[in-house]
Amino acid sequence: MSSIFAVGLVFAPVEAQDRITVIENGRVLDGSGNPWKYANVAIQGDRIVRIGDTEDLRPDRVIDASGLYVTPGFIDVHSHAGSALASPWLGLKHAEPLLAMGLTTVFVNPDGGGPVDQAAQREMLLAEGLGVNVAQLVPHGSIRREVIGSEDRHASEAEMERMRSLVIAGMEQGAWGMSSGTFYVPGSYAPPEEIEELARDVARYDGTYTSHYRDESTYSVGLIAAVDEVINVGRVAELPVVLTHVKALGPLVWGFGRAIVSRVDRAREEGIQVFADQYPYTASATGLEAALLPRWSQAGGRDALLTRMADPETMARIREGMEAGLERRGGADRIQFRRYEPDSTIEGRLLSELAEEKGQDPIDTAVELIRGGGVSIV
Repeated sequence: MSSIFAVGLVFAPVEAQDRITVIENGRVLDGSGNPWKYANVAIQGDRIVRIGDTEDLRPDRVIDASGLYVTPGFIDVHSHAGSALASPWLGLKHAEPLLAMGLTTVFVNPDGGGPVDQAAQREMLLAEGLGVNVAQLVPHGSIRREVIGSEDRHASEAEMERMRSLVIAGMEQGAWGMSSGTFYVPGSYAPPEEIEELARDVARYDGTYTSHYRDESTYSVGLIAAVDEVINVGRVAELPVVLTHVKALGPLVWGFGRAIVSRVDRAREEGIQVFADQYPYTASATGLEAALLPRWSQAGGRDALLTRMADPETMARIREGMEAGLERRGGADRIQFRRYEPDSTIEGRLLSELAEEKGQDPIDTAVELIRGGGVSIV
């Protein structure tokens, strides 16, 4: 029998789930927060079967990780990859670009945006074949837009119940929590009490709440009050909260980082689960309208905005708000155009450069672009 068995081992194909890969000589980080250690990692099929000594194994493949770190897959808690992962033509099929960065789990529908129907999105994601784990978030902004539109007002009792039903449906369909973008329209029109009530429904499903909070500078309530608002959601709804891409935006609030950390620390001492995510670079991407326009001017949608901009008296008020917004962003040489479909030739250029070329004040150039259609900036 031993001879037959040996022959079988030599000639029988090894099933994929039986293949053993050993990653050796790497600096292993186990994800627990412990310091790295030298160890080998053995993988059989799609499972890690051993961390440590692997001398007794007969691997099918050996990877030398000398000088490298071996880590668990990274979790991106704020990913805008949802639509691309669900589309065969947007270049993210099977999530290969994400995997190349070490990402194995992504949370989609951040900032309150994304599909309201979580089940339909899930079906589209699975249809294309996923290469990473995907956690969906119920998008507050999309839900508010569906129920109330872009109106700057509180929800009626009936509208509140409708929004609650959509949040509950999303959680029932498998969402991990709710996201909001109270900095953006229409989320900016929602009072804190609206968010808190919806978050209570999320908490019933052990969900989390993530927020591009209401103000990262001095746009409305101020940076610190906006951070306090998110923390209070965790307090009253009793669920974990995440300050998404936490930052102090622009020179008017530089130095406020310590105050944010202090509030997070105090909240944790109180027993509130508060977390934050942050990107590792000094630029951010948003829309020109979001960066410069006062929120009241955007109420009712684009047609209402253009009507206000056509009225000289109202436009004068809008301009004042835009000038303040430009100061918050650090000036016209700190705004770079990322995408502008009406004229792609401006992409990559600075607002200051384009304004100088046109012989205009930067605000006039920005108004011209906003009237022409949405422009994305860095």
